[in-house]
Amino acid sequence: MKKKVVLKSSILAVVAGFGLFAGSVYADQEAIQILGVNDFHGALDTTGSAYMPDGKVSNAGTAAQLDAYMDDAEKEFTAENPDSTSLRVQAGDMVGASPANSSLLQDEPTIKVFNKMGFDYGTLGNHEFDEGLDEYNRITTGKAPSADAGFNKIVHDYQHVPAKQEIVIANVIDKTTGEIPHNWKPYAVREIPINDKVVKVGFIGIVTKEIPNLVLRQNYEQYKFLDEAETIAAYALELQKKGVKAIVVLAHVPAINKGDAIEGEAVDIMKRVSEIYPEHSVDILFAGHNHKYTNGVVGNTRIVQALSQGKAYADVRGILDTDTQDFISVPNAEVIAVAPGVKTGSEDIQAIVDEANTIVKQVTAAKIGTASTSDLISRDVNEFKESPVGNLVTTAQLTIANQKSKIPVDFAMTNNGGIRADLLVAEDGTITWGAAQAVQPFGNILQIVQMTGEDIYKVLNEQYDAKQNYFLQMSGLKYTFTDNPEGGEETPYKVVKAYKSNGEEIDPSKTYTLVINDFLFGGGDGFASFRNAKLIGAINPDTETFIEYIQQQEAKGEKITAGIKGVKTYLAEVPVDVVDPSDTTTPENNPNETTDLPKDGQMPQVSHTSGHTIQNKAIVLTLGNKKAAVKSENNYGNGSKEQSLPETGDNASASFILAGISILGMAGLAAKRKNS
Repeated sequence: MKKKVVLKSSILAVVAGFGLFAGSVYADQEAIQILGVNDFHGALDTTGSAYMPDGKVSNAGTAAQLDAYMDDAEKEFTAENPDSTSLRVQAGDMVGASPANSSLLQDEPTIKVFNKMGFDYGTLGNHEFDEGLDEYNRITTGKAPSADAGFNKIVHDYQHVPAKQEIVIANVIDKTTGEIPHNWKPYAVREIPINDKVVKVGFIGIVTKEIPNLVLRQNYEQYKFLDEAETIAAYALELQKKGVKAIVVLAHVPAINKGDAIEGEAVDIMKRVSEIYPEHSVDILFAGHNHKYTNGVVGNTRIVQALSQGKAYADVRGILDTDTQDFISVPNAEVIAVAPGVKTGSEDIQAIVDEANTIVKQVTAAKIGTASTSDLISRDVNEFKESPVGNLVTTAQLTIANQKSKIPVDFAMTNNGGIRADLLVAEDGTITWGAAQAVQPFGNILQIVQMTGEDIYKVLNEQYDAKQNYFLQMSGLKYTFTDNPEGGEETPYKVVKAYKSNGEEIDPSKTYTLVINDFLFGGGDGFASFRNAKLIGAINPDTETFIEYIQQQEAKGEKITAGIKGVKTYLAEVPVDVVDPSDTTTPENNPNETTDLPKDGQMPQVSHTSGHTIQNKAIVLTLGNKKAAVKSENNYGNGSKEQSLPETGDNASASFILAGISILGMAGLAAKRKNS
C-alpha cells in the first residue's frame, strides 16, 4: 500500500485557487491491473501472425499460451503490488466464426476456457448474434440445447457449464419490451478494496451500431441499437451519480494505430462522449472488431485493442485513489504478442482443448478431397480485393446452385467477411472436413435470387465507399472499374463494365439469376441493393455446399485448384465512348436531378432524424423515466431528440447532477454533434 500527499479534490483545488487554506491530505492509493482480449473467435489452438509495431510475430496464439502469458503478467504485477487487484475482461466476439473444435460444440469449449482463465467481465460483439442472442444466452447460462435444435449429437453429449464472467451491454434494446435482452445489465460495478476503504470501478458494455450490416436480419431485427457515444455518456453520468468515477468501457468498435496516433470509430466515439459530457471520467476503453493493434490516448482515455484470436492481450495498469474515487492519471498499457516457445502453456486450459479436439475429430478428420499441391489456398486478397479461396468458394456455390436450381444460375457472390480462413492442405494434398468448415463456418443459407443488371451494377459499386472494408468475391462475373473523380474521397472508384463469364456484357435492363447467402440477401455488409433481389429458391447452407463441391470433385477424381482469375480489372483510362451502364438517367429527362441523396446502404444514425434542418436544440438522454438535458450546438430534427435507455433503478435526478456540476464551476456539458 502506498500513501501519497495529494490535494484532496478538484473542489479543494478551486478553493485553494481563491487563497483559502487547503491542507495536505493523505490519500490511500493502490495499483490495479486489467488484462483484456477481444475477438477471440473460439481460437482454442489456432495460431497466426501477430502484426505488432516492431514487426510480425509468427505462430502467435492458442488459449493455453494466452493464459500462461496473462498468468505471468498477473504474478509479476501482484509481486510488485502485494495488495493490488488484477481483473480480466473481453470486448466481444469471444465466440462465433470459430474453428471446428469450438464451433462444432457450439463454442461451449470456449466458455469453459474463459472460465478457467478467470475472466470477470465481457460484452457482446457482432458474432454473438450469429445464431441469435437466445442461443448465445443458452450457451453462457450452461443450459442443454433442445432435442430439436438440429445440432450434431456431440453437442448434446458435451458437458454444458455456465459462463462465470458477467456480460454487460448497454446499447442493445428489445424493441417490444424496451429492456436489454436476457436480463443483462448495461454496466457492472466492482469494489476494489484499498486498506479499510474501497474504490468503485464501473464497466460499461457497448457493441457496434453496425450490427444490421453484419448479422442475419432475423437475428437483429427485434433489437434497437443505440448510439454508442450517447449511451456511454448517459451511463457514465449515471455511474458518477452512484459515486463511480473510475470507468472502463468494453466496446466492440474498431480502432487502429497510425504511427503514434490512434484512429477509428472508438476514437470518434470518445471524442463525441467528451463533447456530450466533458466530465465523463471514462479512463479506459477496450476496443475490438477490426482485429488491429491499438494503444494510445484520446483526451483522458486510454484506448487499447489486442489484435484477435488470442494472438495478443492488453495489460493496462493504473493507480486508484480512495479520496477522488478515480485513477490518479491516465492508465498505462502494453499490448503484448503471445509468441510461441516462450512460456509453457497452461495445462488445465490445454486439457479442455484436447478434449474438444478428441470429440470433434470424428467429424473433422474425415478426408473430403485432394488438392493439386500441398500449398494452402489463401484468403489473402490482391490489390483489387480478389483471393484464391474466394474464387474457389464462389465457384463451388455456382456449381452446386446450377445442379439444384430449376433455372440456370449466372453468378455467385459472397461477402469476403464470410470467408474466415485459408483452406489448409495436408502434405499429401488431403483436404479434410474440418479444413473446409474453417473456411465457411457460418452455415448461412444460400438463396437463389433474381436481380436486374442495373441492381447488379449498384451492388458492385457499393464495394467502393471511402473505407472499402466490405467487398465481394464472385464467380461467373467479371468487371472493370476506374477512378471516380466526381465521387471524391467518399466513392473513389466506379464500375465501368460488367460481363458474364462468356464475355457477354451485363445489360442493365435484363434480369439475371444469382446465388448469394441470406446475410447478403438482407443487405448485410452495407450491400443495400441486394434487398431489391427477388427470392426464387434456396439450396444448402454455405458450409455444406463448399464441402459438397470438394467431395464431388474427389468422386470424379479431380483435384482442387484455385488462384487469381482477374475478376476485377482496374482501368487507368476509360475510352471516351464508354457510358456508365448503371446510369439510367440523362440530363435531358431529369433536368432537376440532384446527387446529394444518402448513399445506398448507409445506415441512419440511431440518434438522428435524417431529412430535417439542423437546428440548435437540446439532446435529451433518458435514464429510465428520468431525462438529462445536455446542450447541443447542432441537433437534428425540429425539436428535442430523445433517446431512451432502460431503467437502472437509480432514483437520483440526472438533470440535478448536471446542474450541480454547473454550480460547482466545472466544465459545462456542451455537446457538439457531428453532421451525418
